[in-house]
Amino acid sequence: MSRSAGRVTAALLGVGVLAGGVWAAEIAVPTDARTISAALLKASPGDTVWVADGVYRERIMLPHDVALMARARFAAVIDGGGRGTVVTLGKNNCLVGFEIRNGTIGLFTNGAGNAVRFCRIVRNWQTGVVCVRHLPALEDNIIAFNGGSGIQGWDVRSSVASVNHNTIAFNANHGIAVGGSSNFVVENNIIAYNERFGLRIHEESEKGVRVANNNLYQNLSQRGGVPKGNFSFDPAFLSPRRKMNFNADPKRCCTIKGTDNENLGARLSY
Repeated sequence: MSRSAGRVTAALLGVGVLAGGVWAAEIAVPTDARTISAALLKASPGDTVWVADGVYRERIMLPHDVALMARARFAAVIDGGGRGTVVTLGKNNCLVGFEIRNGTIGLFTNGAGNAVRFCRIVRNWQTGVVCVRHLPALEDNIIAFNGGSGIQGWDVRSSVASVNHNTIAFNANHGIAVGGSSNFVVENNIIAYNERFGLRIHEESEKGVRVANNNLYQNLSQRGGVPKGNFSFDPAFLSPRRKMNFNADPKRCCTIKGTDNENLGARLSY
């Protein structure tokens, strides 16, 4: 388990974390600081910032080795005000449980050791998630209704992190676009209803990006068809546009499972 993943697990269990010989602090928004940005200025390596429900109209940059956690899934919204990058990660950050919306780019990351889990990254004017060099662990996120691609990566590499169990849908460009010399794993995702390719992998990265056990459905185009070892079936979303509910209708959905015998896409319940 990575340092960042271990820190978040400990925080969820309500126990302290030893960082550099000092017990890590927990900072609450808005109790200890009125804004997320103000709380992050107070944070030291190893600290966890907990964010209460509400809409936070700010653009934030996480310092290294800090976890940022929403107290209730999707109830803490970071709204970029229609311009700029809403959330920029440093190194060894964990980001869990937020809705990130209304920026030019939803999330930018180029540092090592980051993890983004159970977030909803939606309705940004361009790309949902931009990754450069280091791939964060992207797990159980909804990345949808963005004006560009859902995820865009360049020279992205990881032997540990992967793009795993996300739902990437209804984006106005590609579901996932990868360029440069990249090497990582894409597995167990639902990539559906994107307006261009479900997966657009530059030829320089084709040997390095392993694509397995994903459901690619009704994207406008998929060069060469669905890659071997992947699927194409109706994900039967219950109410994606009206309620942001991307769970599958059990009466209509296929029962194909992921490599871990769990349902494909983000493992969320509403």
